[in-house]
Amino acid sequence: MTRPVRACISASALAHNVAVARARMPGSRLMAAVKANAYGHGLAVCAPILAAAGVDAFAVAGMEEAETLHGLGLAPPACLLAGPFAAEEIPLAAAHGHQLVIHRREQLAWLQQSRWTETLSLWIKVDSGMHRLGFALADLDRVFADLQAVHCPTRIHGLLSHMARSDTPADPYNDQQIGLFREAILRWGEHTLGEHSLANSGAVLALSSARFPWMRPGLMLYGLSPFPDAAGSDLGLRPALSWQAQIIATRRLAAGEWLGYGAAYQAPRDQRVGVVACGYGDGFDRHLGQGTAIWIGAQPSRTLGRVSMDLLFVDLDGCAAGEGDWVTLMGAGGEPLEHLAGQLDTIPYELGTRIQARVPRLVVP
Repeated sequence: MTRPVRACISASALAHNVAVARARMPGSRLMAAVKANAYGHGLAVCAPILAAAGVDAFAVAGMEEAETLHGLGLAPPACLLAGPFAAEEIPLAAAHGHQLVIHRREQLAWLQQSRWTETLSLWIKVDSGMHRLGFALADLDRVFADLQAVHCPTRIHGLLSHMARSDTPADPYNDQQIGLFREAILRWGEHTLGEHSLANSGAVLALSSARFPWMRPGLMLYGLSPFPDAAGSDLGLRPALSWQAQIIATRRLAAGEWLGYGAAYQAPRDQRVGVVACGYGDGFDRHLGQGTAIWIGAQPSRTLGRVSMDLLFVDLDGCAAGEGDWVTLMGAGGEPLEHLAGQLDTIPYELGTRIQARVPRLVVP
C-alpha cells in the first residue's frame, strides 16, 4: 500500500455477528449475503472469515461474484439471488456447485433447453408481497409442472421470498407476507426438499415468526442495523469496518483565511488544519465535508470545507495530532455508519457500498 487510506475489517466482529444471527434464529441454516463486494467490506476479505465462522452458504447478485467465491476455494456454495441472466450460466452453475434462484418464466425455458451433468441446485422464488421478483402463488402449479420437463439432474431446495418492511417489525404487512409464504409452503412445499428461506437481517433480529430452515442475513453480519432508530451496537452487534486515512500535511490558517475548493470554510480564529488522504474518489461523500464528526485516536474532531476527490480537511485545534497520524472516518473507533447515513438522509447499506475498490481492505483481529 502506498496511498495511506484503508478499510480495516475485523475478523472477530464478523464471527461475533454470525453468532448473534444464529442465536436469534436457532436451528436455521445461515446464508450470508456477500453481494456488492460484501456490502462494501470486501468480498475476498470477508468470505473466508465468514466461512471459517461456519456459515452454510453465500448469497450473491450474479455469476461474477459466485465465480470469485469459487476461485477462493471455499466450502459454502454460492446462491445467485437473481438466478441466471443467460442460459449459458446454467451449466456453469451446475459444474461449480452454485445454486440458482428461479423467479421468471424465461429462466424455466432456459432450464428446459440447457444440458448439464452435475446435479443443479435450485430455489423457487415466491412473490409474497414485495412485487420485485418472484412467481405469484397462482403461477406455481405451472412452475412446478415446467420443472418436470427439465431433463438434467436438479435439486429443488425450497421456496424463497423477500420481506419488504422488516426494518419496521411492528408493521402488519410483515405478518401478511409471512402468512402468504406459509400458504405457499403448505401448497407446494412437498415438491421441494423443504429448505425454505424468508428472513433477512431485520427479520432475523426482530421477527421470530419469519424463522424457516434458512435465514439470509446481510447487513447485520457487518455489525450494522437495518432499523432506522438503532445502531448495530444497540442490537448486540459489532461493526466490522473501520475506515481510516492518514494526515499527510498540516496547515496553519490565520483568522479570516479561507480553505479549500470554493473557499468554502473561513477560519474564525488562528487555526490548525490537517489534510487527510481520502476523498470522494474513495467514496467519502462530499456532503460530509463540513462539521462531520471524525476521530483521531480517542479524540473527536470534525471535517472542514469541501471534500476533494482525493483529500479532505480535518480540524486539529486542541489536538496534538500531526502528519502521519491516522484518522478514523467512520465505523469502529469512529462515527457509526448508521449515524452518518442519517445525516445524509440515506441508509448504511449505501455508505458501505460507496467505498471504492481503490481503498484496500485489510483484515484485523
